[in-house]
Amino acid sequence: MAKKLLSLLLFLAACSSFAQQKITGLIINEETREPLAFVNVIFKDQPTQGTISDIDGKFSLVTEENKTTLQLSYIGFKTKIIDVNRSDSPLTITLKPLEEQLDEVILTSGNPALSIIEKAIANRRENHPENLPEFSHDYYNKVIFDLQSDGKKVDSAFNAVFKGGHILVMESITKKEFKYPRLTNETVIANKVSGFKNPMFTALATNMQPFSFYDEVIDLLDMHFLNPISDGALNKYDYELKETIIQHQDTIHLISFKPQEGKNIEGLKGLLYINTKNYAIQNVIASPFEEMKIDLKIQQQYQYLPEEVWFPEQLNYSLKLSTNAGGNNDFIIAEGKSYIRNVNLQPNLTNKDFSATVLKIDEQAPKKDSLYWENHRIVPLNEQENITYRVVDSLGEEFKFDKAISYMNKLPQGKVPIGKFDLDLKHLFGYNKHEGYRLGLGIYTNEKLIKDVELGGYFGYGFKDHEWKYGLSGKYIISKDDDIFIKAAYQDDIQEIGSYGLPISDEFFNGWRDFIIEKVDHIQKYSFTGGFRSFKYLTTEIELNHAKITPLNNYVFEAPEYNFSPFHHTSASIKLRYAYGEHFVQTPFQKTSLGTHFPILTLQYTQGFDDILEGDFSYQKIEARIEQDVFLKNFGKTSYRIQAGYVDKVLPRNLLFTGEGSNDEDIPIVIENTFQTMLPYEFLSDRYVDVFLSHNFGSLLFKAGKFNPEIIVHHNLGWGDLSEDYTLYNFKTKEDIYLEGGLELARILKLNYFDVGYITFGAGAFYRYGNYQLEDFDDNIAFKMNIGFSFN
Repeated sequence: MAKKLLSLLLFLAACSSFAQQKITGLIINEETREPLAFVNVIFKDQPTQGTISDIDGKFSLVTEENKTTLQLSYIGFKTKIIDVNRSDSPLTITLKPLEEQLDEVILTSGNPALSIIEKAIANRRENHPENLPEFSHDYYNKVIFDLQSDGKKVDSAFNAVFKGGHILVMESITKKEFKYPRLTNETVIANKVSGFKNPMFTALATNMQPFSFYDEVIDLLDMHFLNPISDGALNKYDYELKETIIQHQDTIHLISFKPQEGKNIEGLKGLLYINTKNYAIQNVIASPFEEMKIDLKIQQQYQYLPEEVWFPEQLNYSLKLSTNAGGNNDFIIAEGKSYIRNVNLQPNLTNKDFSATVLKIDEQAPKKDSLYWENHRIVPLNEQENITYRVVDSLGEEFKFDKAISYMNKLPQGKVPIGKFDLDLKHLFGYNKHEGYRLGLGIYTNEKLIKDVELGGYFGYGFKDHEWKYGLSGKYIISKDDDIFIKAAYQDDIQEIGSYGLPISDEFFNGWRDFIIEKVDHIQKYSFTGGFRSFKYLTTEIELNHAKITPLNNYVFEAPEYNFSPFHHTSASIKLRYAYGEHFVQTPFQKTSLGTHFPILTLQYTQGFDDILEGDFSYQKIEARIEQDVFLKNFGKTSYRIQAGYVDKVLPRNLLFTGEGSNDEDIPIVIENTFQTMLPYEFLSDRYVDVFLSHNFGSLLFKAGKFNPEIIVHHNLGWGDLSEDYTLYNFKTKEDIYLEGGLELARILKLNYFDVGYITFGAGAFYRYGNYQLEDFDDNIAFKMNIGFSFN
């Protein structure tokens, strides 16, 4: 009997499912043919029954009727009513943009949107997926690059080359793991790029937008935007309730947002779909409010899991870059889509499962075959995408795209690959006040000759000192994951006095600081260095070196024990760098730091020897530095560096501390973490403390249309002393505190840079006051300019 009843129930269920057939469709923009995400679709006769199109513009409705009427509404588009037959499914429905939109009237008293936003803000931390104890999931990512143009010549040329396909299609499959509070790992297990075998573009799939829309500040294109549902946003944003949608048992409020008039914030504009189930974001569309050279829009869709948790389901972005090809309105378009699947909220992760490298690309990732991709794609390739792979793969083979990309891999390191060798651009051209213009060449082997081994050298010639310099080195990378390496080197070159310790900058190019170098030594130096990473965020470097140092400014070191020049220097040093929270992206070719929001601490200890390899000085030197950039919501960015040093013995000035000033009439450029009003070698110390503090308000204090300069205030102070008396060479000491302050206006002038962004110019004034204020007022002021780059 039970079996018969079960059979009857199954039969009735089948009949019911047959009667209730789905109507499916795609909603697109009538003019651009782009899919429209989050369109409200309802039955006209049953307005409480309906759905919202997904992030790809697709929708699905269940009906028992063969014929029905649908109503589609979407902000900025004409509402459409359409009669459909169930047999016509799947449908393609177009919506027409409104020609003119009336200015929104935002109600400030009794605005129904405000109470909804208040509840969304109150539940923000609870709904934030990265406040969960742990989770893991898979990504399927697809990015398409294309060309939009209103110029027929460009279109015809484009189609002739790409035969109806896109410029580029990129796919990847990634496994992500997360453990509260901020441990994360992503491993790319499959990667496919039309025309390329090199996976360097993979990070574009997921790094163009945050994982969720719940952080206090939303980071896009290295800019920091105030989240419209962050604490305090109600006083910065305008909100308007556009529509309330009933979807099944859920109520969804569609709310538009934009910065309030007169509020100078880095703000966003867009739409929030707030579900009353825990007042969580179900969908969001957002883009920067201010016009930028690069147009960026993000879309996010969330799912409600059986565990009663809202979690991202799909992340989209679109990026538009003007090319102005042939005088037409031509744009390169990038559209990225990330589908999140296989969400696991209890993967049982431990801290040992994580490292500082948050994104790794498996070496086998680019080698997955077509069968693998057919089984793992969330969305099958369409015809245009298939054409792209066929055409661009053949173009890549013919024109050696991977060879061109290898240049892009090396350029951030200051290198250009030529076959099995790399040209080192750092040695190609330079300028300083001692050598004048310096030309040279550096050449080193790369991974194509011997994997993980670099051998080579450089030479250079100064046109002012008329001297040749050169160096040789060999480096072996034992482990990329743990940053383990050993290196041996020899130099016959010059070195700035006071630079025998922590450098002013850790960058490959030391920027404008190199230009003002004047007081130098001739060095002949042998060194051996080893390094490794431990405790995730701690790196250690140990160096042994011996150098013959010949001062080049007629300087003879005179002290009770010594009276000679040149001298020999033998030392061993250990440098520790701790950067909590610093993350890296590891590709098969390089490892790139993503930085950290936490303080970076560097400590270096040096021991000099007077009984090894003819060393002349036995001493101890300790240097320490702490630095950080702190982004403050609605207030800008505070940057600080505190550094100190100590030497316990009488040493030549070359091995002491100097060079922290950057006031040079010939090169009036703002140089970070230096004293702007102090001459480069004005003071000498064997113990010192320097503090450099600045705050960048951005355009929060002043904005007038497109004129939006950044306002930066500076205050620097320093103390130093010489514990022993011995012959100096036109140096002073600063036993009292050295003080200076300054005001900088950046981005006063902006020059269009290939329609990607702007090269910006600004000016600053710095004033020297206090104990070391000079008699002549004009001598205490330093006027300087700054140069930078900006997207807006």
